[in-house]
Amino acid sequence: MRRTEINGIPLYWDDIPGPFTAWLLVGTGLEDEPFPRAGVTELVEQLAVAAVAVAGPGRDVDELDSAVAGDHTRFRIVGEPERAAEAVNRLCRALAGPPVDGLAGASRRVRARQEREERWEGFQERELRFRYGLRGPGRNGWEAPAVEHIGGEAVRAWAAERFTRGNAVLVLTGPPPKALDPRLPEGPRVERPVVAPLPGTSGCWVEAPHAWGERVAVSFEAPASPAGHIAVELARERALREPRVAPNLTGDVEIHSSYVGGGRMLFHLVAETDEPGVRAVADGLDGLLRELAAEGPAEEEVRRVERIWSDRLDGEEQRRTQLFVAGLDHLSGLEFLDTPILRARLAAYGPEDVRAALAAYPSTALLVLPAHCEPSEGSPFVPEPDQDGKDLHEAYVYRPKLFGPAGRHARMYLGDEGIAHWTGRCHHVVRWHQVAGVGVAEGRRVVFGEQGAVIDIAADWYKSGGDLIAAVDARAPASLRFPIGEGEPI
Repeated sequence: MRRTEINGIPLYWDDIPGPFTAWLLVGTGLEDEPFPRAGVTELVEQLAVAAVAVAGPGRDVDELDSAVAGDHTRFRIVGEPERAAEAVNRLCRALAGPPVDGLAGASRRVRARQEREERWEGFQERELRFRYGLRGPGRNGWEAPAVEHIGGEAVRAWAAERFTRGNAVLVLTGPPPKALDPRLPEGPRVERPVVAPLPGTSGCWVEAPHAWGERVAVSFEAPASPAGHIAVELARERALREPRVAPNLTGDVEIHSSYVGGGRMLFHLVAETDEPGVRAVADGLDGLLRELAAEGPAEEEVRRVERIWSDRLDGEEQRRTQLFVAGLDHLSGLEFLDTPILRARLAAYGPEDVRAALAAYPSTALLVLPAHCEPSEGSPFVPEPDQDGKDLHEAYVYRPKLFGPAGRHARMYLGDEGIAHWTGRCHHVVRWHQVAGVGVAEGRRVVFGEQGAVIDIAADWYKSGGDLIAAVDARAPASLRFPIGEGEPI
């Protein structure tokens, strides 16, 4: 693997057999967007891809696709090297000046994608949303404000701020073609902020969406280094042999990960089981991870994982993966490790490095179980806390105009600390310093809190409802407001 630079854009390449592939990676994604403009990254992405498609990718390249992840945006082009290079050049020109005359079509495509993906919330999305609330990694899986209301000026401003040469990287599976001349605006790499979990979330267990069946997931923080990855791979290998876990598995144990800033990764071990095996798998995964964090593994376990990794590094597919990961690591500000350096690191790690990499497990672990399942009575995990049930010290009370069955016990409380809604069954609170966004419609406000509470206010429902809306507008910054439909679901 080699590293160079072209027009101020870092470039990594390796001469790998197979179709020539070019990736343009940009270090911004769903997690970085202000909530009132959620979807703006996808608008930039869709406008750029459409601009390249109009130029004829069917004639020029074999494949052109893109995706927006939590922490990065990816464009992939496959084809004859010189033609792929020309497509990369067109793509960069479109990113430097998004053709916002196509904004209506891009909005429809983004909305269709959001609606498709909102139907599938898995273990990882559920865990991230609980752990971080409506911040950073937790923004994945939240229903976004209407992307159709984001204007061309906001799209161009976001592209100018984020889609820059310092915040991008090119990855090629062959030498840079002569035609390659990508040009992006000047700009630095955007540092990923460290997002702390919400208080009281670590050490909890939460229910996964019912549609995702009988799977158990445990997540935890570890260093974003080969030592962290070795530790998680070793935990997976041990789980597949662990008498408390293996007999209760109905499929594989998968590893998922995401970078959360500050040199830390959030790792997820996801095990397929059935309802009778849920408790055994949950207890077994947690137990073996706590043992590894306290005692470390045996030397032969570390060497076995080292051999597995070394064997992978020789494969063509793994070389492509290593190349792609080098680009992502660059965007995250992590150390560049080519294959020889990585092999040397793997050989140098021992049991104590693995134990140290898992040291944060007891304080950062979170368990996700299938719906209607619980851990065993002896489990160290506790049920998820009520993030919303905290009272305001002083507040003005707004009562419903009609005292029918739906409104007899409902109250809205508003004070200098925040706003609270009592439905008669549950209590939702959003403090003003934790407001993520305010949806605005005629006679209606929807307040979204970072910790997950959503408070819907209709002026004609409450006595002095107009005053209530005015009080919310006076306290929530204008930058957090975005338009919503009259009856748009929350």
